[in-house]
Amino acid sequence: MVGMDTAQRLRLYYEACIPMGLLVLGMFHYGFPPFDDTTLTLVPGLLMCIIITYYLYDRLSSNTDDTHVLPGTQTSMYRRRADPGRMWGGMLVPLVMFALNIGDASDEKHSVGLGACGAWVLSVAMAWTFTVRLSGLSSGCSWALCVAGILALALAGPWERGNTGVHVCLVAMSAIAQHMGTQFVVRKLPRSFTLGEAAAIAQGICLALLDLAAQLFTRKQGLVDPQHMCVLVLEAAGVGTALIVCVLYMAPRHSQGVSVKDTVWMCVAAGAGAGFTTSIIAFVLGANPMRWIVLAVLGSQTGRIVLIYWFMLMTCATAIYAWCAQTPTSSSKLMLHIKRKSYHILAVLLFAPAYIATPLVLHIGFTIALCVFVCAESVRVLCLNGWGTQMTHFMRRFTDARDVGLVVTAHFYLLVGCAVPVWLDNTRGCVEAALAGVLALGVADTCASLVGLRFGSIKWPATVKTVEGTGAFIASLVVAVECVRWAKGFGYDTAFGYDEMLGYGLVGSFVVCVAMGVLEALTDQNDNLVIPLTMYAAVKMLIHSDTISWVSVVVVAAMLAVPLIPHSTLIQLHSVL
Repeated sequence: MVGMDTAQRLRLYYEACIPMGLLVLGMFHYGFPPFDDTTLTLVPGLLMCIIITYYLYDRLSSNTDDTHVLPGTQTSMYRRRADPGRMWGGMLVPLVMFALNIGDASDEKHSVGLGACGAWVLSVAMAWTFTVRLSGLSSGCSWALCVAGILALALAGPWERGNTGVHVCLVAMSAIAQHMGTQFVVRKLPRSFTLGEAAAIAQGICLALLDLAAQLFTRKQGLVDPQHMCVLVLEAAGVGTALIVCVLYMAPRHSQGVSVKDTVWMCVAAGAGAGFTTSIIAFVLGANPMRWIVLAVLGSQTGRIVLIYWFMLMTCATAIYAWCAQTPTSSSKLMLHIKRKSYHILAVLLFAPAYIATPLVLHIGFTIALCVFVCAESVRVLCLNGWGTQMTHFMRRFTDARDVGLVVTAHFYLLVGCAVPVWLDNTRGCVEAALAGVLALGVADTCASLVGLRFGSIKWPATVKTVEGTGAFIASLVVAVECVRWAKGFGYDTAFGYDEMLGYGLVGSFVVCVAMGVLEALTDQNDNLVIPLTMYAAVKMLIHSDTISWVSVVVVAAMLAVPLIPHSTLIQLHSVL
C-alpha cells in the first residue's frame, strides 16, 4: 500500500462497506436482479454495482490515498486533514434517493415534478459521471463511459412520465450541472468542504432545482396537497434565498459601523427573494402560498402550541448563551465540546417534540431556518452593516479544526442533518426515518463525544475516536429510537413488529444503531452530514421493510470478508487489473 498502512486501509474500506452494503441490500430486494416484475433498479442498479465494485477495489488498492481532485480545482481548495471522500460523492445521494422509493414514498400515482423514481435515476447519472471523471481514465475513455451511462439511463431507466428526448435532456443536464456545481462550491467556498461533501451538496441542489423546473413545466393548479406544497415551498425558497445572496453580493462593502446603504441593500434583497419565491409557488399552483403557510402553522391549536413552545425555549437558550458569552472562557477541550454539543441538545428539544406533534409545522420551520442561516452567513462573509466581525467572533467560539474555510459549516451541517430526513419523509409519519438526524446528532453524537472525551481510553485503529464513545453512541441511539417509536405509537404489534424484518423491530433498530456507531467512528467526513442521511436510508431499508433477500446478505458478507484475503494476493490482483 502506497502512503497508507493496513489499519488506515481497513478503516476506509469498512467505512465504505456501510453505505455500499445498505445499497446492495436494497437493490437486491427491490429489483436487482429482477426477481419480480419491477425494474426499479435494473439499469441504474447495474451502474451502481459497477460504482460499488470500483470504490471497493479503490479502497483496497494503492489508489486509496485518493490523490485525484475534480478537474478545474486544486488540492488546496479542499478541507485539510481529512480523507477526500470520493466514495461519498458517488454513493450518498443515490443511497438516499433509493431509500426514498421504499414504503410510502414509492407511491407515484399522485406525484408531481421528477417523482421518487426520476430522482433515483438522476442521482445515479450524477454518481456515474462523478466517479468516471475521477477514475484516472483517459479523457476520451471517461467521456465515452459518461455518454454511454447517460444514454442507458435515459432510454431504459424506470421513468414515471415524459418521452425519450426529455429523459436524455434531464440526465445530461443533471450530469453537467453536478460537475459545474461541485466546481463552484469548491472554488467559491475554499477549504470548507471535502470533495465528497461538495459533490453530495451539489448533487442535492441539482436535484431540487430540476424537480422545481419539472413542476414549472407540469403545473397542476388547484392541487394544494400538503406534501406537494411543502416540497414546492422548500425548493422555491431555496431559489429565492439564492437571489438574496446574489443581491447582497453586489452591495458595497463596509467593514465597520452601521451603514444605511447596507440596510437598504438588505431590505431590497429580502423583498426580491420573498417576492420571487411567492411568484414561483403561485405560478405552479395558482394559489396564495402565504395564506397557505399561515393557515398551516396557525390554523390549528397544535401549531400554535408548538410556536409558543419554540419561543419560550429559544428565549431561555438565548439568555443562557448570552450569560455564557460574558463569563470567562475556558480553553479546555472538554468545555469546547460541551459548548458545541449544547446546540445538539437544543436541536433535540426543538425538533423531536415538534415532529411528533405536527410534522407539517416542523417542515416549514426547517425551510425558514435554512433560508435565515444562509442569509446570515452571507452577511457575515460579506461583512455587511458592520456585523461581519461580530458574527465571526461569536461563531469561532464554537468551531473546531473542520471550520477553517471561508464558510463556518458546523451550524449548517447540524441544521441540514436534522432537516433533510424530515424533508424527505415529507409529513408521511415514518418517525424513525424522519428523526434520524435529530436522534443521531442530538442524542447519540453528543453522548459519544462527551463520553469518549471524558472516559475514552481505547482508540479505534487509525482514528482518534474511542471504543467507549462508540458504545455510548450505540446505546444512546437505541434508547432514543425506541423512545420515539413509543411516543409516536409505533408498538411492536403493528405492521413493523417482531414477525417482520429479521424477526424483528428491536433487532432492526439495533442493527441500524450499530452500523451508525461504527460509521461515526470510522469516517473522516463531517458526521453531521453523512450519518443522518445514511441512517435515514438504513431505517427505510432495515426497519420499514417486510423482508430482506438472503442473496444480498451473502453479497454483503462477502464484501466484509474481502480484507481477510492476504495482502500479497490483493497486490497480485491489482497488478493483473
